[in-house]
Amino acid sequence: MSLKVSHIKPKHELLNVVHSFFVMEYDQQTERADFLLPSGRSAFFYIETDEEFYVEYDGLNRKSLVDSGFYLACIDSMAKYSHKKVRVIGASIHPIYLGLLFRIKPKDILNNFTRLDTIDKLEGNKLPLPNIQLKTLDVVDRMEAFMNEQLGNNPIRVDVERIYKRIVNTNAFTITVTDLAEWMGYTERHIVNIFNEYVGLSPKRFIQLTRFNESLKLLDKMEDTDKLSDVAYQMGYHDQAHFSSDFKKFCGKTPKQLRKERSSSAYLLRQGF
Repeated sequence: MSLKVSHIKPKHELLNVVHSFFVMEYDQQTERADFLLPSGRSAFFYIETDEEFYVEYDGLNRKSLVDSGFYLACIDSMAKYSHKKVRVIGASIHPIYLGLLFRIKPKDILNNFTRLDTIDKLEGNKLPLPNIQLKTLDVVDRMEAFMNEQLGNNPIRVDVERIYKRIVNTNAFTITVTDLAEWMGYTERHIVNIFNEYVGLSPKRFIQLTRFNESLKLLDKMEDTDKLSDVAYQMGYHDQAHFSSDFKKFCGKTPKQLRKERSSSAYLLRQGF
């Protein structure tokens, strides 16, 4: 069996918080190499695995040991790993809600897989223990109940949500930090501080990451007769070489190389809602 990925829509009250729930299943003992790409969102997930494995981060001398349990993950570069039989049930979360949900700063878990049971400040944790077998929808229900409880006690700042949506809901490559500051009536330094606190990245880095993900969507839709240069121009680049160079900085692969990776988790996770 190859890796299977499916997607579940969140309930109405979590639509602003959760982009989608996802389920990944691989039912073989044959080791499988895979990778993830940064999406600009964080992941809150439950994993069942027969054997622990390591996740390595491109360009960083760091790796995370992953075993069965609940985790948080946030990456801004490629993450590579090899695994055997595994089931993952998770939520793709907009990063501005991460601190409200889990009492942490996004920058503290950047490029790391952090076990939920290592977060000391977490309250009201009613999630199942790793050794309790539950059906997929039962896990999703418990995750939703947990997030609703946390958000009920910690509402989001309206200005933070407005700034974040301004970037992710428009052509982000056309926006600058100066534009955001003028639009909100804030100083540029204040915008930078908001992003560092609530997203864990500088606004410039997050805008670049959003641009990268928009280009991924266009690549996924390309037909064999389409030109890569057309994607580059749509993303605001004057030439294909510059586009390919920036693209490779995020994923270690050129657009042409990545288009061939249709069986990867990175590709399959992008095919959701």
